[in-house]
Amino acid sequence: MSIKPATILKLTLLGFILVAIPLTMGLLNTMLQVDRLAEQMQKAVHDSTQAVESGRLITTQALNMERSALQYLVLRDKGILSRYQSQRDPFNQEIQRLLRLPLDSALAQRLQQLQEHETRLYRKLQLATTEKEDEAEKLGKDEQLSNLAASIPFDVTTLISRESQRMNKQINGVRQLLLWQAAALIPLALLIAAVFSVLISGPLRHLGAAIRQLGSGEFDTRIEVKGPQDIRELGEQLDWLRQQLAALNEQKMQFLHHVSHELKTPLTTIREGAGLLRDGIAGSLTQEQREIVQILHSNSLQLQTQVESLLNFNLALSQEHPPQRKTIDMAPLITKGVKKHQLTLKSRDISVTSHLLPLSVNGDTEQLQAIIDNLLSNAIKYSPDSSEIQIRLQQQNQQLLLDVIDEGEGIAEEDKPHLFEPFFQGKSLSSGPVSGTGLGLSLVKRYLHLHGGTIKLLDSPQGTHFQVTLPLAA
Repeated sequence: MSIKPATILKLTLLGFILVAIPLTMGLLNTMLQVDRLAEQMQKAVHDSTQAVESGRLITTQALNMERSALQYLVLRDKGILSRYQSQRDPFNQEIQRLLRLPLDSALAQRLQQLQEHETRLYRKLQLATTEKEDEAEKLGKDEQLSNLAASIPFDVTTLISRESQRMNKQINGVRQLLLWQAAALIPLALLIAAVFSVLISGPLRHLGAAIRQLGSGEFDTRIEVKGPQDIRELGEQLDWLRQQLAALNEQKMQFLHHVSHELKTPLTTIREGAGLLRDGIAGSLTQEQREIVQILHSNSLQLQTQVESLLNFNLALSQEHPPQRKTIDMAPLITKGVKKHQLTLKSRDISVTSHLLPLSVNGDTEQLQAIIDNLLSNAIKYSPDSSEIQIRLQQQNQQLLLDVIDEGEGIAEEDKPHLFEPFFQGKSLSSGPVSGTGLGLSLVKRYLHLHGGTIKLLDSPQGTHFQVTLPLAA
Protein backbone atom coordinates (compact mmCIF):
# COMPACT_ATOMS: atom_id res chain seq x y z
CA MET A 1 0.00 0.00 0.00
CA SER A 2 1.56 3.28 -1.15
CA ILE A 3 1.30 6.59 0.68
CA LYS A 4 -0.10 9.22 -1.69
CA PRO A 5 -1.51 12.19 0.22
CA ALA A 6 -3.11 14.92 -1.85
CA THR A 7 -0.63 17.64 -0.95
CA ILE A 8 2.84 18.20 0.46
CA LEU A 9 1.19 19.68 3.58
CA LYS A 10 -0.80 16.49 4.21
CA LEU A 11 2.28 14.37 3.57
CA THR A 12 4.25 16.47 6.07
CA LEU A 13 1.50 16.23 8.70
CA LEU A 14 1.24 12.47 8.17
CA GLY A 15 4.98 12.18 8.63
CA PHE A 16 4.87 14.15 11.89
CA ILE A 17 2.00 11.99 13.16
CA LEU A 18 3.73 8.70 12.32
CA VAL A 19 6.95 9.92 13.95
CA ALA A 20 5.03 11.07 17.04
CA ILE A 21 3.10 7.78 17.48
CA PRO A 22 6.03 5.54 18.56
CA LEU A 23 7.54 8.32 20.66
CA THR A 24 4.19 8.92 22.39
CA MET A 25 3.73 5.19 22.98
CA GLY A 26 7.22 5.01 24.43
CA LEU A 27 6.52 7.97 26.70
CA LEU A 28 3.22 6.44 27.91
CA ASN A 29 4.89 3.08 28.52
CA THR A 30 7.67 4.81 30.46
CA MET A 31 5.14 6.64 32.63
CA LEU A 32 3.25 3.37 33.21
CA GLN A 33 6.40 1.48 34.20
CA VAL A 34 7.56 4.27 36.50
CA ASP A 35 4.12 4.56 38.15
CA ARG A 36 3.95 0.81 38.65
CA LEU A 37 7.45 0.75 40.10
CA ALA A 38 6.64 3.67 42.39
CA GLU A 39 3.52 1.86 43.68
CA GLN A 40 5.50 -1.31 44.31
CA MET A 41 8.25 0.62 46.11
CA GLN A 42 5.66 2.45 48.21
CA LYS A 43 4.00 -0.85 49.12
CA ALA A 44 7.37 -2.43 49.88
CA VAL A 45 8.30 0.45 52.20
CA HIS A 46 4.89 0.23 53.93
CA ASP A 47 5.12 -3.55 54.35
CA SER A 48 8.70 -3.29 55.62
CA THR A 49 7.72 -0.68 58.20
CA GLN A 50 4.74 -2.73 59.29
CA ALA A 51 6.80 -5.93 59.48
CA VAL A 52 9.46 -4.26 61.65
CA GLU A 53 6.82 -2.79 63.93
CA SER A 54 4.89 -6.07 64.19
CA GLY A 55 8.07 -8.07 64.86
CA ARG A 56 9.05 -5.70 67.66
CA LEU A 57 5.56 -5.80 69.21
CA ILE A 58 5.36 -9.60 68.98
CA THR A 59 8.70 -9.95 70.74
CA THR A 60 7.68 -7.48 73.47
CA GLN A 61 4.23 -9.03 73.95
CA ALA A 62 5.69 -12.55 74.07
CA LEU A 63 8.07 -11.52 76.86
CA ASN A 64 5.29 -9.76 78.81
CA MET A 65 2.89 -12.68 78.41
CA GLU A 66 5.56 -15.15 79.53
CA ARG A 67 6.16 -13.08 82.69
CA SER A 68 2.38 -12.87 83.39
CA ALA A 69 2.06 -16.62 82.92
CA LEU A 70 4.87 -17.34 85.40
CA GLN A 71 3.43 -14.91 87.92
CA TYR A 72 -0.01 -16.52 87.64
CA LEU A 73 1.37 -20.02 88.06
CA VAL A 74 3.10 -18.90 91.26
CA LEU A 75 0.49 -16.60 92.76
CA ARG A 76 -2.70 -18.01 91.26
CA ASP A 77 -4.11 -14.50 91.17
CA LYS A 78 -7.06 -14.11 88.83
CA GLY A 79 -6.12 -10.48 88.21
CA ILE A 80 -2.86 -11.66 86.67
CA LEU A 81 -4.83 -14.12 84.53
CA SER A 82 -7.06 -11.28 83.37
CA ARG A 83 -3.98 -9.22 82.48
CA TYR A 84 -2.64 -12.16 80.48
CA GLN A 85 -5.94 -12.45 78.66
CA SER A 86 -5.82 -8.74 77.81
CA GLN A 87 -2.32 -9.22 76.37
CA ARG A 88 -3.41 -12.08 74.13
CA ASP A 89 -5.52 -10.01 71.72
CA PRO A 90 -2.78 -7.52 70.67
CA PHE A 91 -0.34 -10.43 70.44
CA ASN A 92 -2.58 -12.44 68.09
CA GLN A 93 -3.50 -9.33 66.09
CA GLU A 94 0.17 -8.55 65.40
CA ILE A 95 0.79 -12.16 64.37
CA GLN A 96 -2.16 -12.05 61.94
CA ARG A 97 -1.04 -8.68 60.58
CA LEU A 98 2.45 -10.06 59.95
CA LEU A 99 1.02 -13.19 58.34
CA ARG A 100 -0.93 -11.04 55.85
CA LEU A 101 2.37 -9.68 54.51
CA PRO A 102 4.23 -11.51 51.68
CA LEU A 103 6.45 -13.64 53.99
CA ASP A 104 8.61 -16.61 53.18
CA SER A 105 7.33 -20.03 54.29
CA ALA A 106 9.82 -20.44 57.17
CA LEU A 107 8.80 -17.20 58.90
CA ALA A 108 5.10 -17.88 58.35
CA GLN A 109 5.50 -21.37 59.84
CA ARG A 110 7.38 -19.96 62.83
CA LEU A 111 4.59 -17.43 63.50
CA GLN A 112 1.94 -20.14 63.31
CA GLN A 113 3.94 -22.30 65.72
CA LEU A 114 4.27 -19.34 68.08
CA GLN A 115 0.52 -18.85 67.97
CA GLU A 116 -0.13 -22.54 68.61
CA HIS A 117 2.31 -22.57 71.56
CA GLU A 118 0.63 -19.52 73.04
CA THR A 119 -2.73 -21.27 72.75
CA ARG A 120 -1.39 -24.30 74.64
CA LEU A 121 0.08 -21.98 77.30
CA TYR A 122 -3.28 -20.29 77.77
CA ARG A 123 -5.01 -23.63 78.21
CA LYS A 124 -2.41 -24.59 80.78
CA LEU A 125 -3.13 -21.39 82.71
CA GLN A 126 -6.85 -22.16 82.63
CA LEU A 127 -6.22 -25.65 84.05
CA ALA A 128 -3.59 -24.51 86.56
CA THR A 129 -6.06 -24.66 89.51
CA THR A 130 -6.37 -28.45 89.22
CA GLU A 131 -2.67 -29.22 88.84
CA LYS A 132 -0.11 -29.67 91.58
CA GLU A 133 1.77 -26.54 92.41
CA ASP A 134 5.26 -27.93 91.83
CA GLU A 135 4.31 -28.99 88.28
CA ALA A 136 2.20 -25.93 87.45
CA GLU A 137 4.90 -23.41 88.37
CA LYS A 138 7.13 -24.56 85.57
CA LEU A 139 6.96 -23.70 81.83
CA GLY A 140 7.92 -26.27 79.25
CA LYS A 141 10.35 -25.53 76.43
CA ASP A 142 7.47 -25.11 73.95
CA GLU A 143 5.71 -22.74 76.38
CA GLN A 144 8.58 -20.21 76.63
CA LEU A 145 7.19 -17.61 74.20
CA SER A 146 10.16 -15.21 74.47
CA ASN A 147 12.58 -17.86 73.19
CA LEU A 148 10.26 -18.69 70.31
CA ALA A 149 9.77 -15.01 69.38
CA ALA A 150 13.42 -13.98 69.78
CA SER A 151 14.38 -14.79 66.17
CA ILE A 152 11.39 -13.03 64.58
CA PRO A 153 13.04 -9.52 64.31
CA PHE A 154 16.08 -11.10 62.65
CA ASP A 155 13.83 -13.01 60.25
CA VAL A 156 11.95 -9.78 59.48
CA THR A 157 15.25 -7.97 58.79
CA THR A 158 16.32 -10.79 56.48
CA LEU A 159 12.95 -10.58 54.76
CA ILE A 160 13.32 -6.81 54.26
CA SER A 161 16.84 -7.24 52.86
CA ARG A 162 15.58 -9.88 50.44
CA GLU A 163 12.71 -7.62 49.39
CA SER A 164 15.14 -4.74 48.89
CA GLN A 165 17.28 -6.91 46.59
CA ARG A 166 14.18 -7.92 44.67
CA MET A 167 13.20 -4.26 44.22
CA ASN A 168 16.71 -3.42 43.03
CA LYS A 169 16.48 -6.20 40.45
CA GLN A 170 13.10 -4.90 39.36
CA ILE A 171 14.46 -1.35 39.07
CA ASN A 172 17.34 -2.63 36.95
CA GLY A 173 14.86 -4.60 34.83
CA VAL A 174 12.73 -1.49 34.25
CA ARG A 175 15.87 0.51 33.42
CA GLN A 176 16.94 -2.11 30.87
CA LEU A 177 13.43 -2.20 29.44
CA LEU A 178 13.39 1.58 29.00
CA LEU A 179 16.85 1.52 27.42
CA TRP A 180 15.79 -1.14 24.94
CA GLN A 181 12.62 0.78 24.29
CA ALA A 182 14.59 3.96 23.54
CA ALA A 183 17.05 1.97 21.41
CA ALA A 184 14.13 0.65 19.36
CA LEU A 185 11.87 3.71 19.19
CA ILE A 186 14.46 6.39 18.38
CA PRO A 187 15.82 4.56 15.26
CA LEU A 188 12.22 3.76 14.26
CA ALA A 189 11.25 7.43 14.52
CA LEU A 190 14.39 8.45 12.61
CA LEU A 191 13.63 5.84 9.94
CA ILE A 192 10.07 7.13 9.53
CA ALA A 193 11.38 10.71 9.39
CA ALA A 194 13.95 9.68 6.76
CA VAL A 195 11.31 7.90 4.67
CA PHE A 196 9.04 10.93 4.69
CA SER A 197 11.98 13.22 4.00
CA VAL A 198 12.67 11.20 0.86
CA LEU A 199 8.96 11.21 -0.04
CA ILE A 200 8.87 15.00 0.33
CA SER A 201 12.28 15.92 -1.06
CA GLY A 202 12.07 13.53 -4.04
CA PRO A 203 9.26 15.38 -5.85
CA LEU A 204 10.87 18.71 -4.95
CA ARG A 205 14.18 17.53 -6.47
CA HIS A 206 12.33 16.45 -9.62
CA LEU A 207 10.66 19.83 -9.69
CA GLY A 208 14.02 21.58 -9.35
CA ALA A 209 15.47 19.41 -12.13
CA ALA A 210 12.53 20.32 -14.37
CA ILE A 211 13.09 24.02 -13.70
CA ARG A 212 16.81 23.66 -14.45
CA GLN A 213 15.87 21.81 -17.63
CA LEU A 214 13.78 24.77 -18.74
CA GLY A 215 16.51 27.19 -17.71
CA SER A 216 19.09 25.34 -19.83
CA GLY A 217 16.85 25.49 -22.89
CA GLU A 218 16.04 21.76 -23.12
CA PHE A 219 12.50 21.91 -24.44
CA ASP A 220 12.31 18.50 -26.14
CA THR A 221 11.98 16.31 -23.02
CA ARG A 222 8.51 16.09 -21.50
CA ILE A 223 8.29 17.22 -17.86
CA GLU A 224 6.60 14.67 -15.62
CA VAL A 225 6.85 15.08 -11.86
CA LYS A 226 5.56 12.30 -9.61
CA GLY A 227 4.41 12.88 -6.05
CA PRO A 228 1.50 14.54 -4.24
CA GLN A 229 -1.31 16.10 -6.23
CA ASP A 230 -0.15 19.70 -5.86
CA ILE A 231 3.37 18.81 -7.06
CA ARG A 232 1.96 16.85 -10.03
CA GLU A 233 -0.21 19.83 -10.95
CA LEU A 234 2.83 22.10 -10.74
CA GLY A 235 4.72 19.66 -12.96
CA GLU A 236 1.87 19.79 -15.51
CA GLN A 237 2.04 23.60 -15.49
CA LEU A 238 5.81 23.43 -16.04
CA ASP A 239 5.27 21.04 -18.95
CA TRP A 240 2.75 23.48 -20.43
CA LEU A 241 5.37 26.22 -20.00
CA ARG A 242 7.91 23.96 -21.71
CA GLN A 243 5.62 23.55 -24.69
CA GLN A 244 5.09 27.30 -24.92
CA LEU A 245 8.83 27.98 -24.66
CA ALA A 246 9.56 25.26 -27.24
CA ALA A 247 7.06 26.84 -29.62
CA LEU A 248 8.57 30.29 -29.07
CA ASN A 249 12.08 28.91 -29.52
CA GLU A 250 11.04 27.19 -32.75
CA GLN A 251 9.51 30.42 -34.02
CA LYS A 252 12.70 32.27 -33.11
CA MET A 253 14.88 29.72 -34.90
CA GLN A 254 12.66 29.85 -37.99
CA PHE A 255 12.78 33.62 -37.94
CA LEU A 256 16.57 33.61 -37.66
CA HIS A 257 16.82 31.04 -40.42
CA HIS A 258 14.61 32.98 -42.80
CA VAL A 259 16.20 36.33 -41.98
CA SER A 260 19.69 34.91 -42.37
CA HIS A 261 18.90 33.39 -45.75
CA GLU A 262 17.07 36.47 -46.91
CA LEU A 263 20.01 38.68 -45.92
CA LYS A 264 22.75 36.49 -47.33
CA THR A 265 21.88 36.96 -51.02
CA PRO A 266 21.56 40.78 -51.02
CA LEU A 267 24.70 41.07 -48.88
CA THR A 268 26.63 39.01 -51.40
CA THR A 269 25.35 41.29 -54.15
CA ILE A 270 26.33 44.42 -52.20
CA ARG A 271 29.79 43.01 -51.45
CA GLU A 272 30.38 42.05 -55.08
CA GLY A 273 29.07 45.39 -56.32
CA ALA A 274 31.36 47.25 -53.93
CA GLY A 275 34.23 45.11 -55.13
CA LEU A 276 33.47 45.98 -58.79
CA LEU A 277 33.32 49.67 -57.96
CA ARG A 278 36.62 49.44 -56.03
CA ASP A 279 38.28 47.71 -58.98
CA GLY A 280 37.14 50.52 -61.37
CA ILE A 281 34.96 48.31 -63.56
CA ALA A 282 32.26 50.99 -63.67
CA GLY A 283 34.77 53.77 -64.22
CA SER A 284 37.44 55.54 -62.26
CA LEU A 285 36.66 56.82 -58.74
CA THR A 286 37.88 59.75 -56.79
CA GLN A 287 39.75 59.25 -53.54
CA GLU A 288 36.67 60.08 -51.47
CA GLN A 289 34.56 57.66 -53.54
CA ARG A 290 37.15 54.92 -53.02
CA GLU A 291 37.00 55.47 -49.26
CA ILE A 292 33.20 55.19 -49.32
CA VAL A 293 33.38 52.01 -51.42
CA GLN A 294 35.96 50.57 -49.02
CA ILE A 295 33.64 51.28 -46.07
CA LEU A 296 30.75 49.58 -47.90
CA HIS A 297 32.92 46.58 -48.71
CA SER A 298 34.31 46.13 -45.18
CA ASN A 299 30.91 46.55 -43.51
CA SER A 300 29.28 44.13 -45.95
CA LEU A 301 31.96 41.58 -45.07
CA GLN A 302 31.30 42.14 -41.36
CA LEU A 303 27.57 41.81 -41.83
CA GLN A 304 28.02 38.66 -43.92
CA THR A 305 30.16 37.16 -41.14
CA GLN A 306 27.44 37.87 -38.60
CA VAL A 307 24.77 36.36 -40.87
CA GLU A 308 26.91 33.25 -41.32
CA SER A 309 27.25 33.03 -37.53
CA LEU A 310 23.47 33.04 -37.26
CA LEU A 311 23.21 30.31 -39.87
CA ASN A 312 25.88 28.20 -38.18
CA PHE A 313 24.25 28.59 -34.77
CA ASN A 314 20.84 27.66 -36.17
CA LEU A 315 22.34 24.64 -37.90
CA ALA A 316 24.18 23.52 -34.76
CA LEU A 317 20.97 23.59 -32.73
CA SER A 318 19.34 21.15 -35.15
CA GLN A 319 22.29 18.70 -35.03
CA GLU A 320 22.59 15.79 -32.62
CA HIS A 321 26.19 14.87 -33.51
CA PRO A 322 29.04 16.34 -35.57
CA PRO A 323 28.55 16.19 -39.39
CA GLN A 324 31.80 14.25 -39.73
CA ARG A 325 33.95 12.24 -37.35
CA LYS A 326 37.60 11.63 -37.94
CA THR A 327 40.80 11.73 -35.94
CA ILE A 328 42.12 15.29 -35.83
CA ASP A 329 45.40 16.57 -34.42
CA MET A 330 44.48 19.69 -32.44
CA ALA A 331 47.90 21.41 -32.43
CA PRO A 332 47.87 22.26 -36.20
CA LEU A 333 44.32 23.65 -35.86
CA ILE A 334 45.48 25.99 -33.10
CA THR A 335 48.51 27.07 -35.14
CA LYS A 336 46.24 27.70 -38.10
CA GLY A 337 43.90 29.80 -35.96
CA VAL A 338 46.80 31.94 -34.68
CA LYS A 339 48.04 32.55 -38.25
CA LYS A 340 44.53 33.58 -39.28
CA HIS A 341 44.62 36.45 -36.76
CA GLN A 342 48.28 37.31 -37.38
CA LEU A 343 47.59 40.74 -38.91
CA THR A 344 45.38 41.81 -36.00
CA LEU A 345 47.94 40.53 -33.50
CA LYS A 346 50.77 42.49 -35.17
CA SER A 347 48.73 45.67 -35.49
CA ARG A 348 48.05 45.66 -31.74
CA ASP A 349 51.41 44.25 -30.67
CA ILE A 350 49.82 41.23 -28.97
CA SER A 351 52.01 38.15 -28.57
CA VAL A 352 50.74 34.56 -28.38
CA THR A 353 52.60 32.02 -26.22
CA SER A 354 51.72 28.43 -27.06
CA HIS A 355 52.51 25.20 -25.29
CA LEU A 356 50.93 22.46 -27.42
CA LEU A 357 51.18 18.72 -26.93
CA PRO A 358 50.44 16.44 -29.90
CA LEU A 359 46.93 15.36 -28.89
CA SER A 360 44.11 14.12 -31.13
CA VAL A 361 40.32 13.99 -30.85
CA ASN A 362 37.51 12.49 -32.93
CA GLY A 363 35.27 15.12 -34.50
CA ASP A 364 34.46 17.54 -37.29
CA THR A 365 37.32 19.72 -38.52
CA GLU A 366 35.24 22.81 -39.27
CA GLN A 367 33.46 22.82 -35.92
CA LEU A 368 36.67 22.25 -33.96
CA GLN A 369 38.35 25.04 -35.96
CA ALA A 370 35.39 27.31 -35.18
CA ILE A 371 35.83 26.58 -31.44
CA ILE A 372 39.48 27.64 -31.59
CA ASP A 373 38.79 30.71 -33.76
CA ASN A 374 36.03 32.00 -31.50
CA LEU A 375 38.07 31.58 -28.30
CA LEU A 376 41.12 33.21 -29.88
CA SER A 377 39.02 36.00 -31.41
CA ASN A 378 37.46 36.76 -28.00
CA ALA A 379 40.88 36.77 -26.33
CA ILE A 380 42.23 39.23 -28.93
CA LYS A 381 39.13 41.42 -28.76
CA TYR A 382 39.31 41.87 -24.98
CA SER A 383 43.12 42.04 -24.65
CA PRO A 384 44.84 45.40 -24.27
CA ASP A 385 47.54 46.42 -26.72
CA SER A 386 51.05 45.09 -26.09
CA SER A 387 49.74 42.21 -23.96
CA GLU A 388 50.13 38.42 -24.09
CA ILE A 389 47.73 35.55 -24.82
CA GLN A 390 48.58 32.08 -23.52
CA ILE A 391 47.36 28.90 -25.22
CA ARG A 392 48.01 25.54 -23.57
CA LEU A 393 47.13 22.11 -24.93
CA GLN A 394 47.66 19.31 -22.43
CA GLN A 395 46.29 15.97 -21.26
CA GLN A 396 44.50 15.04 -18.02
CA ASN A 397 43.55 11.37 -17.70
CA GLN A 398 41.64 10.61 -20.92
CA GLN A 399 40.69 14.24 -21.53
CA LEU A 400 42.24 16.92 -23.69
CA LEU A 401 42.52 20.30 -21.95
CA LEU A 402 42.68 23.51 -24.00
CA ASP A 403 43.35 26.69 -21.98
CA VAL A 404 43.08 30.16 -23.51
CA ILE A 405 44.16 32.98 -21.18
CA ASP A 406 44.28 36.71 -21.91
CA GLU A 407 45.36 39.74 -19.87
CA GLY A 408 42.24 41.83 -20.27
CA GLU A 409 39.92 43.25 -17.63
CA GLY A 410 38.15 39.92 -17.16
CA ILE A 411 34.42 39.24 -17.08
CA ALA A 412 32.13 41.07 -14.68
CA GLU A 413 30.53 38.92 -11.97
CA GLU A 414 27.00 39.81 -13.08
CA ASP A 415 27.85 38.68 -16.63
CA LYS A 416 29.20 35.22 -15.74
CA PRO A 417 25.82 33.41 -15.36
CA HIS A 418 24.76 34.60 -18.85
CA LEU A 419 28.11 34.16 -20.59
CA PHE A 420 27.05 31.27 -22.84
CA GLU A 421 23.54 32.52 -23.64
CA PRO A 422 22.83 33.36 -27.29
CA PHE A 423 23.14 37.07 -28.27
CA PHE A 424 24.43 38.02 -24.82
CA GLN A 425 27.09 40.72 -24.79
CA GLY A 426 28.65 41.61 -21.49
CA LYS A 427 29.61 44.96 -20.05
CA SER A 428 33.34 44.40 -20.57
CA LEU A 429 34.78 46.80 -23.14
CA SER A 430 36.42 45.18 -26.14
CA SER A 431 39.57 46.53 -27.74
CA GLY A 432 38.56 45.37 -31.23
CA PRO A 433 37.26 47.62 -33.99
CA VAL A 434 33.77 46.10 -34.15
CA SER A 435 31.41 44.34 -31.81
CA GLY A 436 30.13 40.83 -32.42
CA THR A 437 26.70 39.22 -32.38
CA GLY A 438 27.04 37.55 -28.97
CA LEU A 439 26.84 34.09 -30.58
CA GLY A 440 30.52 33.12 -30.37
CA LEU A 441 30.57 31.44 -26.97
CA SER A 442 27.09 29.96 -27.49
CA LEU A 443 28.32 28.36 -30.70
CA VAL A 444 31.46 27.08 -28.91
CA LYS A 445 29.37 25.50 -26.17
CA ARG A 446 27.01 23.88 -28.69
CA TYR A 447 29.87 22.46 -30.80
CA LEU A 448 31.54 21.10 -27.66
CA HIS A 449 28.26 19.50 -26.62
CA LEU A 450 28.09 17.71 -29.98
CA HIS A 451 31.65 16.43 -29.43
CA GLY A 452 31.04 15.36 -25.80
CA GLY A 453 33.13 18.21 -24.39
CA THR A 454 32.66 21.13 -22.02
CA ILE A 455 33.83 24.68 -21.53
CA LYS A 456 34.42 26.42 -18.19
CA LEU A 457 35.36 29.89 -17.07
CA LEU A 458 38.14 29.52 -14.48
CA ASP A 459 39.22 32.05 -11.90
CA SER A 460 42.24 34.07 -12.96
CA PRO A 461 44.17 36.82 -11.13
CA GLN A 462 44.02 38.90 -14.32
CA GLY A 463 42.10 38.64 -17.55
CA THR A 464 39.89 35.74 -18.68
CA HIS A 465 40.70 32.03 -18.52
CA PHE A 466 38.59 29.60 -20.59
CA GLN A 467 39.22 25.86 -20.33
CA VAL A 468 37.87 23.40 -22.88
CA THR A 469 37.74 19.64 -22.28
CA LEU A 470 37.33 17.04 -25.05
CA PRO A 471 37.62 13.25 -24.95
CA LEU A 472 40.87 12.06 -26.51
CA ALA A 473 40.82 9.87 -29.59
CA ALA A 474 41.26 6.19 -28.81
